[in-house]
Amino acid sequence: MSHSLASPKHRIAWIFSLSAAVLAMFLLFEQVVGRLGFDFIVYYEPSSVALERRLPLEERENPEFAIRTVDDFQDLEFRAPTVLMIHGDARTEIEREYLVAEFERGTVMIFVNVRPDGVADILDPGIVSVAKVTDAFPPPFYTLVVKSAEQCPGPLEPNCGAFVVETRKFVGFAELTDRARDALDRRMRALLTPTATVVSPR
Repeated sequence: MSHSLASPKHRIAWIFSLSAAVLAMFLLFEQVVGRLGFDFIVYYEPSSVALERRLPLEERENPEFAIRTVDDFQDLEFRAPTVLMIHGDARTEIEREYLVAEFERGTVMIFVNVRPDGVADILDPGIVSVAKVTDAFPPPFYTLVVKSAEQCPGPLEPNCGAFVVETRKFVGFAELTDRARDALDRRMRALLTPTATVVSPR
């Protein structure tokens, strides 16, 4: 007697194929969005940041990177960014509740000239426990962090879910954008990869 249900191996293969297809469509859409001039990174760098401490202008205007610089908090809120970048000198000008909400929903967060312990003070104390930073970088540098709210609902802990915490020297927007895309890719892969569901005993 035949049964209509596929074998577990076929179901797993189908799930992974569907996950790969969704991820491919997501990455393709992201590239198209970048080329059409939509925002990928929204960078908050208000006029209060001293000129000598700002990141260079020339590269960030390259449409390939899809970076929009804003200097007004209301404009920032309106953008709903995929990647939110904040200059450390201006982080106190932004409502902490807004930053935490963006972090919780899985927005890739980049803080310029802020080490992980400083980011932890703003977003989540657990960031310090998962950060693997031993070098002290002179400015300009940045700390990138993203978490999956779906897989790590509480404070960050090692292996709690999809997260990235890294501090790197700023060498240009090309490298920074690549790191942001890689972090987003890792987050999406984790969200699309099936995980075991723990069933509570009755």
